Amino acid sequence: MKDRKSRLADAAIDVLGHDGVRALTHRAVDARAGLPQGTCSYHFPTRNALLTAALERIAELDLADSEGRDLADVLAGWAGSPRTRARFMLMLDPQARRELGEAAARLADGFVERAERLTGSRARARLMIGLIDGLLLDELTRGTVSPEERRERLTAIGEILGPGR
Repeated sequence: MKDRKSRLADAAIDVLGHDGVRALTHRAVDARAGLPQGTCSYHFPTRNALLTAALERIAELDLADSEGRDLADVLAGWAGSPRTRARFMLMLDPQARRELGEAAARLADGFVERAERLTGSRARARLMIGLIDGLLLDELTRGTVSPEERRERLTAIGEILGPGR
């Protein structure tokens, strides 16, 4: 069973992914989590704390999803999901980006470091993450692609990264 903070962070992700950044309120999260009014503001007293909790939970779940799995399978699970939409909402909303500041930078650096271990270079890691984010954004905005097309796209990323990946 999930603890209350995880349950609230998951509800915040759901609100963000379905309704957008402007809809994210403590009251909306309480309702989505099925918890009494005031629970969210007790655990996350500020909007910044709530945004940070949602972003950290997204990163935690994304990392857990990717452990020991094929990248195409991971992306298939992420494509079109409310969690991925929530992540892009947080990345693209200027006010949310300002509020998240250090937390967003710290989490992004963690993903870059992990990708650097896979690619052998920080520049290649950032390129790989950018290309994968682009694939996910493309699928969110234009529709999910077939598993075969996703694999072709990932193969192309490998070719772009070239030797040393």
